[in-house]
Amino acid sequence: MTRLRVLLPLLLTLTACNLPVNQPTPIASTPTERPAAVSTQTPTPWPTPPPDAPLGTDENPIVLSILPSSGGEISDAARDVAAQLSHLTGLVIVPYAPASYAEVVKALGEGRIHIGFLAPFPYLLAHKKGYADAALVTTVFGRDLSAAQFIVNREMVTNRTFTLYFDPATGANLADASTALKQFADKKPCWTDPYSATGYVVPLGTLNEIGVQTKLGAFVQGHVTVIKSLYADPEGRICQFGAAIADQQVFVATGYEDAAERVVVVWRTEPIVPFDGIAYASSLPDEMRVSLSAAFLSMTRTEEGSAALRDTFQIDGLKLVDDTFYDVLRRFLDESGLLLSDLVR
Repeated sequence: MTRLRVLLPLLLTLTACNLPVNQPTPIASTPTERPAAVSTQTPTPWPTPPPDAPLGTDENPIVLSILPSSGGEISDAARDVAAQLSHLTGLVIVPYAPASYAEVVKALGEGRIHIGFLAPFPYLLAHKKGYADAALVTTVFGRDLSAAQFIVNREMVTNRTFTLYFDPATGANLADASTALKQFADKKPCWTDPYSATGYVVPLGTLNEIGVQTKLGAFVQGHVTVIKSLYADPEGRICQFGAAIADQQVFVATGYEDAAERVVVVWRTEPIVPFDGIAYASSLPDEMRVSLSAAFLSMTRTEEGSAALRDTFQIDGLKLVDDTFYDVLRRFLDESGLLLSDLVR
């Protein structure tokens, strides 16, 4: 927080590497009319930079990790993001497609990646290890946080198995968690998957925090699948309630057009889960952090920059944050009793 307070005035003013052996090689972006700061060298396995090679040069480029990809593909949009950042900062920046978030966390600690695009749990692990610091969080439809919701088949409300404590007209809960969720004691949940913040970790942490113990849940692999499971199971044979991301749009497909009527919200958490974010390696100098953050924000204000960011990261915008932005999520992670290292893949 202290670092952010010191750097923020400068950032606002500005706003008006060694890669893994036998891994896909980052390719420098060289679009037309980009400055010489963008690397033009032929893609080769990157050697260890000379001891005196400054970071952000051809010999020692800044490495930007994009979304994990099993094939290590780097899209034209990702190359353009790196090129625009290079143009705005005067630094040589290259994109890299990691195989997993676990690889990014490890590479941040080893100084092989300098800018990481990370989901919340990989970021929390990288920061806990002292490898990275939060810089920006992405926004989607103007939001930077998502919520979790507990849902049931309406038939189980009609037969008085469950009571609704959420008003869809106002989007507000009608009771606190301890009142609304105690009815799930000894009931079987459908979770999305073991890595989902809104579909497992936060709902589990919420239940644990108020002392509600459920039966062993079923991982049905996806928010949509949770809705479909409840939709098709009014008697609760598969699961009696579910958890999923709180989204304004309910899944609609052939045979599920009335899902919003058949699957209803019992209670909803506050928005507490950050969307994916941009973090800097702890070793990255402060002046580079300021320059890079200003460049990212500048890109969101141009049509070309916004398009490249959207196509590369599936985001609408970016917002400055620091590590405290993740504190509430940390609390529910602690309450869940799950190991952070087990949530990163």
